[in-house]
Amino acid sequence: MKPTNPHLATRICASLLASVALSHAAIIVSDDFNDADGSLNGQNGGTGFSGSWSSTTNVTGGVAVGTEPSFRSFSTVFADSGTIWISFDWGYSAKPSEGNSYGGLTFYEGGFGPGTERFLIGNTWPGSGHDLWQMNGNSSPTVELNYPVMQTGVAKITLGTGSNSTVELWVGPTGSPVDVTGPAMATATGRDLAGVDGIRINGHDFGFSNPQSFDNLIIGTSITDIDAIPEPSTALLSGLAMLAILRRKR
Repeated sequence: MKPTNPHLATRICASLLASVALSHAAIIVSDDFNDADGSLNGQNGGTGFSGSWSSTTNVTGGVAVGTEPSFRSFSTVFADSGTIWISFDWGYSAKPSEGNSYGGLTFYEGGFGPGTERFLIGNTWPGSGHDLWQMNGNSSPTVELNYPVMQTGVAKITLGTGSNSTVELWVGPTGSPVDVTGPAMATATGRDLAGVDGIRINGHDFGFSNPQSFDNLIIGTSITDIDAIPEPSTALLSGLAMLAILRRKR
């Protein structure tokens, strides 16, 4: 039998890995805010939403910028099992006021007003460490500053019924994949996230009124939906499976 070309096998394996991963991926919602400069209110770009943005902030150069929060509902809801991956760019223009600010990405269930705020990734209120990326609940702040430029946050939600969801957070510079191969920078357990059907972006800085910027939101069911370096266990298991297929074909 003709020897197998190891480089060809590697390329085939990589291609198969990509196609298998993509076949199991599904975008829940996304928005890159590539709208014309002006008010974000009423803009309906992106996918997976049931309506347009409700907002008093603006789009500037393809980024949602302002000192007020913006809201939007999903076409679907979070299930009570499975995994969700989230990626978004966010940050303040200057250091936010301590103990008197909040912002980032917030999840809601049941709409805004009659609904319930379930979880926030970014800057929680009240508390301390407002100049650092963090999550509410039992999570400690990360060591990553949320100003004076945007950074990319990647979160992994492991869903469960009731208060049994877990959220892990990694943060990295924008423009390159966030490395999630190591331990999460922050972890929140015992969260109630099944049934989430909407989001709020950005927020308020009641002390200094520093604007926040938000961009490139993606929420999907697989790490392949977002721009992140995958967990080693995921890559290893998929790679072993593909290699086994290649051996059987030989």
